[in-house]
Amino acid sequence: MSNTRFFAVAFVVAALAAAHAAQYAGWTIPDGGKDEKSPLKPSADLVKKGKGLFASNCQKCHGPLGKGDGPDSSSSSPAADLTDEFRTELNPEGVLYYKIMNGHPPSMPAFKSTLTKTDAWTLVEYLKSIRAPS
Repeated sequence: MSNTRFFAVAFVVAALAAAHAAQYAGWTIPDGGKDEKSPLKPSADLVKKGKGLFASNCQKCHGPLGKGDGPDSSSSSPAADLTDEFRTELNPEGVLYYKIMNGHPPSMPAFKSTLTKTDAWTLVEYLKSIRAPS
């Protein structure tokens, strides 16, 4: 391989890595995490359970409807509006799972010590249900 081709390939790989890092800056999303899919079968009961988990763990910052307007949401760095249609592409279910589990301290706590993996995936199903259709 010529030096020029080698450097071109190296540049592309570095650019892709930088874009991935920038997209999830401050979040711990493992390689391949964005492509992970929920192991749970979607159902109305699962969404209902996810809504309960949301109410007890997320609502105080993200608000009762997930709009980012909860009483503990900071005015200088408000919680995300989880209903935005663009979030479907930006935060596929694997990304949602890792964001829930690992958090983004100090603004969003990690829930890996308080929620089970199944609970986190259940929350993901609920979050998918409140997103505006794209």
